Amino acid sequence: MRNEISEKYMVSPYFVSILLYVSIVGVGILNFERKLILNAGYNAWISVILTGISMHIILWMMYKMLSSTSDGQEIITLNKTLFGNVFGNILNSAVVFYFVYGAFLKFKIYLGLIQVNMFPVMNILPMSISIALIIYYTLFGGFRSVAGISFWATLISFASIIPQIVLTLPFLHPLNLLPLLNHSATEIFLSSKTMVFEYLGLETLLIFFPFIKTPAKSQKWAHSMMILITMIYLMVLIIAIMFFSEDQLRHSIWPTMDMLSIFEVPLLQRLEYFFISIWFIKMIAGICIYLWVACRGMKTAFHIGQRSSLIVFLIAIVTINYLIKDQRSIEWVSNLYSPVGFYFIYAYIPFMFVCMLIRKRLTHSAK
Repeated sequence: MRNEISEKYMVSPYFVSILLYVSIVGVGILNFERKLILNAGYNAWISVILTGISMHIILWMMYKMLSSTSDGQEIITLNKTLFGNVFGNILNSAVVFYFVYGAFLKFKIYLGLIQVNMFPVMNILPMSISIALIIYYTLFGGFRSVAGISFWATLISFASIIPQIVLTLPFLHPLNLLPLLNHSATEIFLSSKTMVFEYLGLETLLIFFPFIKTPAKSQKWAHSMMILITMIYLMVLIIAIMFFSEDQLRHSIWPTMDMLSIFEVPLLQRLEYFFISIWFIKMIAGICIYLWVACRGMKTAFHIGQRSSLIVFLIAIVTINYLIKDQRSIEWVSNLYSPVGFYFIYAYIPFMFVCMLIRKRLTHSAK
């Protein structure tokens, strides 16, 4: 609970925007365009806007739910409060596994990107172990270390997006956006459902919420960052639509990387290598947040030390990553995680929100 956390472990309210950005925007921004147009074609930009609006509603629910108690409980404690120790801890186990699964997916997709674009014949195990050690070292410093690396990851990420926009401008074909509305509402809805995967990470707020100083002041920062994230996704998608034909975009595994690969700049023969390399810190920060909330969940729910659970999680991630090697398996793992995240966002969080409202009214009635 909030009163058990020393202020020296907390971060300022504006850090919520940084933590949410790093949690949400990951390697998926490099290939989400292909998945998004499968249902809605070039009208998929509408799906980005609709999904972004729905995320604001979910974010509002999360703040109302987490702020409904005077001591600022996070989701692990709320599960126990609402459903008791037995069923509450069953839910908590599922929540912890969900975040570990998300961390593994970020880990696997980034290493897959390195293999496809940089080192196709390299043994991935030594690199996996090296990355795991870096993650352990980062998390060893606690939540403020995670917030610090997230700050630098955000700066680097923005620095890499701006040159991409500038370089692609001469090659864009705005007429690709037409006609504007030639897909049904059902197709746009299915595309929106696919887009939810790119917003997963928002739910990390459910656990790091008590580590925010004056969390009520952080809500405006969270909503502002959600607007910015939606604008980034929308901008990257529209650029890809104007750059590729629809058939090209459907068959490109990494559309954003393919756009970068045609550019030549002084001193750099392959520009995409540069972007993959500088996104390393962004990937590390995203995995660290997921694993930190998972380890924090283990400590709160089961009183297991965060370092002990972290070691177990990292060993599991490196081992499973070594066993899953081909691109088809990576897509299968991603496709399995996507519906789980969809129901976590649109079913579990609203359900908990309603339960907290009922509990609050019953408490007031009893008084």
